[in-house]
Amino acid sequence: MADWGEDGWAVAAGSGSRVDQGPHWLEVLLRGRDVGGSMGAFVFDHDKIPENPPHAHLAFMKILYVLDGRYEFRVGNAELSAEPGTLLVVPRGSYHAFTTSTGGRVLFVCSPSGNEEMFLEMGHLGTGATPDQTAAVAARFQTVSLSGEAGRAWKAAC
Repeated sequence: MADWGEDGWAVAAGSGSRVDQGPHWLEVLLRGRDVGGSMGAFVFDHDKIPENPPHAHLAFMKILYVLDGRYEFRVGNAELSAEPGTLLVVPRGSYHAFTTSTGGRVLFVCSPSGNEEMFLEMGHLGTGATPDQTAAVAARFQTVSLSGEAGRAWKAAC
């Protein structure tokens, strides 16, 4: 008989940790602290996002799976369109941004964990957080922005 190890678990819809981000919100489904830091997962519910500044995560990679809506992504120099069922890989350290003209929902999985904890901390700050407060959280999770002209908010070409 095989040794199957630890029992798994399920997270029912709506039973994760909700984080409000103004017109957007996310539900953290899996925290790294619960799986030895190997990964984190959350579903992000977006309102329309016409532009978004590029940023990179130096401590983790991300996989995004579009559940609802239409998105335009930029990862490095690649520009990609995505609709429900599209899987997108964002390598660790790659600058990326996305927009959506429809709003939608995306499942984010990061490895190792970190992205979910960053959003939980941002949620504790609330929507009235100062730029210095959000910059401190981003720095703690090794999330960096481009400076100057390259760091301007990205808009997908129509």
